[in-house]
Amino acid sequence: MSKRCEQHLKELTSLPTGAGLESRVTQWLSAWAKGRKAVTLTRDQYGNLTIKRKGARSQKPIYFTAHLDHPAFAVTEVLDHGRTIQAEFRGGVHDDYFEGTPVALHLKDKKPVPGKVVSLDRKRSGELFQLVTIELDRIASVLPGDLVTWALPKAKIVKRRLHTPACDDLAAVAAAISAYEQLLAKPKGAGDVRLLFTRAEEVGFIGAIGVAKAGSVPQQSTLVCLENSKAMVESPIGDGPIIRVGDRLSIFDPDLTARLVSVAESVAKEDKTFKYQRKLMPGGACEATAFRAYGYLSSCICLPLGNYHNMDEANKKIAPESISVGDYHQLVQLLVAVARSLPTTRAQQDLVKRLDGLFDSRRGLLG
Repeated sequence: MSKRCEQHLKELTSLPTGAGLESRVTQWLSAWAKGRKAVTLTRDQYGNLTIKRKGARSQKPIYFTAHLDHPAFAVTEVLDHGRTIQAEFRGGVHDDYFEGTPVALHLKDKKPVPGKVVSLDRKRSGELFQLVTIELDRIASVLPGDLVTWALPKAKIVKRRLHTPACDDLAAVAAAISAYEQLLAKPKGAGDVRLLFTRAEEVGFIGAIGVAKAGSVPQQSTLVCLENSKAMVESPIGDGPIIRVGDRLSIFDPDLTARLVSVAESVAKEDKTFKYQRKLMPGGACEATAFRAYGYLSSCICLPLGNYHNMDEANKKIAPESISVGDYHQLVQLLVAVARSLPTTRAQQDLVKRLDGLFDSRRGLLG
């Protein structure tokens, strides 16, 4: 099972993807779902994907959610007979990482066409995307809307650290799929757990907002959003997955977060090698914020991430993102436990009992 989990991790995080340009990842997921008779895959009107077990009809399902995109370019104009292109960058990368950086144009069923960014024509400002000019190494049959990514090597694992083009958020997609395979193999006690994969998160949670507006997810659902968040000194890579209490925009549902912590504590008692963290993670924003704003019960579990959005800040260049493979496996382990235990975990009630006990034992101090 461990090897299969890592195979999913390497395959998915090597796939080119961008906001609104997630087709390669959706094709992978469609192929995965077609190979399993026990599940169905559906698309809502905005292209967000839901995977669930056949016959699941709960009014209060649990969703593991992850987004399918990563910061990347979309071609906007073709110049010089296909040798030069303009493209908009959909995602959050600082302006000084663009000029001179190698990129790759991805055309259907063809090898990537190499090139480089020769100028940053419009810097980040307001709601406008950055705009760049790219020179390709050769003339290509490129069209507006084609995908361009940073030119980075495919995923590899070195000393239990994954180095790959796009951990954020494809490592979370891999973790959700890997956990779901384990639940499908042993469904007893798992309840109605579903997977939700959203589009265009990197440009403002657009897919998640679409889910809320379309009613693709029942309002009484519990959403456990999965992310990869910038590692900090106090939230290091290798110390386990992080139960995220909030992001730079909001605090997530406190009771759900406490219940996730309670499940993690139970796993740690049974498995002394299991580690987890509980942190705010203010380095970015998460779909749990969007879902909660639209009235959903939501919180987040994330993996601490190196070279967030491919920005190697130490060397001031674009580089692969990285996560701990151990953190990834423990995230899968935690998701399986959440699926089996979260519905019966009552952290708030347990806390009240503890506080009542403290009061009863020490109320004499109050006279």
